[in-house]
Amino acid sequence: MTRRNIRRIVAPLAALALVAAACGGDDDTADDDAPPATEAADDTADDAAAAPTGVCAEPISEIAIVSPYYTDQPATKEVVDAFTTEAEAAGFTVSRVDTRGDLAAVNSEMEAAVAQGADAIVLGMGDPLEFGAGLAVTAAAGVPVFGLDAGATDGITANITSDNTFLGETSARQMVDAVGEGGQVVMIHFDPFEPVRLRAESARALFEAEGIEIIEYIQGDPADSTGFAKTTVQDLLSKYAEGEIDGVWAGWDASALGAFQATQETGRTEVVVTGVDGQDFAVVEVEKGENWIATVRQDWPGIASTALTTIQSCSDGADPDSQVITVPGQLITAD
Repeated sequence: MTRRNIRRIVAPLAALALVAAACGGDDDTADDDAPPATEAADDTADDAAAAPTGVCAEPISEIAIVSPYYTDQPATKEVVDAFTTEAEAAGFTVSRVDTRGDLAAVNSEMEAAVAQGADAIVLGMGDPLEFGAGLAVTAAAGVPVFGLDAGATDGITANITSDNTFLGETSARQMVDAVGEGGQVVMIHFDPFEPVRLRAESARALFEAEGIEIIEYIQGDPADSTGFAKTTVQDLLSKYAEGEIDGVWAGWDASALGAFQATQETGRTEVVVTGVDGQDFAVVEVEKGENWIATVRQDWPGIASTALTTIQSCSDGADPDSQVITVPGQLITAD
């Protein structure tokens, strides 16, 4: 029986699968051992992240990309566009849906992709812990699901991402070197998105180990990253006088941009800023040598290429060796 035959049986049961998923939860698992350098589980990934899922049993020709952030986040658009270009050049048929920040809609779009005959689904970022209902449907239909810088949980065949511990520690190290022991910093994080949560955890650990005081720990707003960060940091610069705040660490460049704009517009350029992603606008500002002192480039073309290679192997019947596959990042400073 082919996967398409299976879908015809499963489709009428989609509503039951959604109810079952809503009543259940994702299993908590422990950390993996340290990974190899090129293709390995993230230090903070689950035990489940090391186990192949056994869904690579059918050839893949049609890929459905579902993204909650394609329009709103420059990094998401970059990696999704790079993957789409490569996948189409390799002969795959690719569709894309952008839910514009509606995480619940990702579940229904995943279900729709299965019903429409997709052979694989790619998540253009987003936290898969929010997508349990959709993953229940894909698992029942035997459709593999791959993440582009998403998270890893039951139902994810493989998540291709940066080493987020490296990204967080590297950006935080630049902040530590700039402000020195006893410095006071603000952190802008976003816990619901696993890659940014991992960056913030590693950055915070380094700050605490190096005697840096975190005076504000603020959850950002991916729907308005730059605007939210700008307004928030402007308020903080009014709250904290010169000498009471030394830096703003942001978990992604769109938020770092808002923080940087706030320091520039208020004349508080003694406050340094760091970001993560290596977006073009960030590189331009960092290269000027002002108070946006660093970003850490995520290799989006490398992530896209690695995802495509993983899907091609799956199409040939080979399960990924690991549920989390990491691609190295690169520090960017004015030097």
